[in-house]
Amino acid sequence: MTSNNQDLVIGLDVGGTEIKAGLLKGSEIVSARRWPTEREKGPQHAVDQVLLAAKSMHDEFPNATAVGVVVPGVVNTKTGVAEYSENIGWRNVPFVKLVNEMTKLPVGFGHDVRAGGVAETIYGAGKGFANSFFMPIGTGIAGAIVLNGELFDDPYAGEIGHLDVKSGYMCACGVTGCLESISTGPSIVRVYNEKSDSKLESSFQVLEAAKEGNMAAQEVWSAAVESIAFALNAYINILAPEVIILGGGVSKAGDALLEPIEKYLDGRITFQRRPKIVIAELGDHAGMIGSGIFGLRAKNDH
Repeated sequence: MTSNNQDLVIGLDVGGTEIKAGLLKGSEIVSARRWPTEREKGPQHAVDQVLLAAKSMHDEFPNATAVGVVVPGVVNTKTGVAEYSENIGWRNVPFVKLVNEMTKLPVGFGHDVRAGGVAETIYGAGKGFANSFFMPIGTGIAGAIVLNGELFDDPYAGEIGHLDVKSGYMCACGVTGCLESISTGPSIVRVYNEKSDSKLESSFQVLEAAKEGNMAAQEVWSAAVESIAFALNAYINILAPEVIILGGGVSKAGDALLEPIEKYLDGRITFQRRPKIVIAELGDHAGMIGSGIFGLRAKNDH
């Protein structure tokens, strides 16, 4: 998996909270902007925010040769349609058609997590590995599967966030027990606030409280991380990655995330290959850089 083209492209990484936009040259971010997704105003407004970001970037950088757009949820890269997003609420949004009509540029399109996995494979922590798994832990949890150097690009693949870890909590998808119900940034905060009189606003604050000896925070953080480790162990047994790359906001916990996962896996792995567990090198720009790669591919296929 390579990407050597150095043309300027616009990359849009759409998340549940914000849209990260960049003018990109390979992995170099020439210029970056951010827009709020404002999903609380409804799915159509969130779509309009994406189009606003695309138009604003195109107006500001008319020398860009392509646009890449990556979004969460069920994404059909063949039709260019975002079929479903549980967190944002849209259904069957033809993003390739809409952005192409607005900019008249080739439009690459894909899933935000798989885009991040491609970027990490080409430019980041997955470089040099044939088999890797990129898993951002943020508002949601999903994974990008790279097998024999190629992205496994199926609309329904990589949904490790909906593995049943027996959390006992209801997930946004409608069933109980999913990894997302206990180990995302927002769910860590929600579970802690349910167990405690104080009200925190971020998973970072929960971790800080845990480090300061808060028993409820320690319990919540430990359960969240152990659930992640449980899910990763299942993945290791099935697809045997050489490296697992953790990204997203929760990954900023660093060793407080890595060390308990490694301890759990060391207690479970016997004959299986023990993958390296690392933090993503491209940070929260991985999806945006990946969207630029998709944009370049669309231009080259045009």
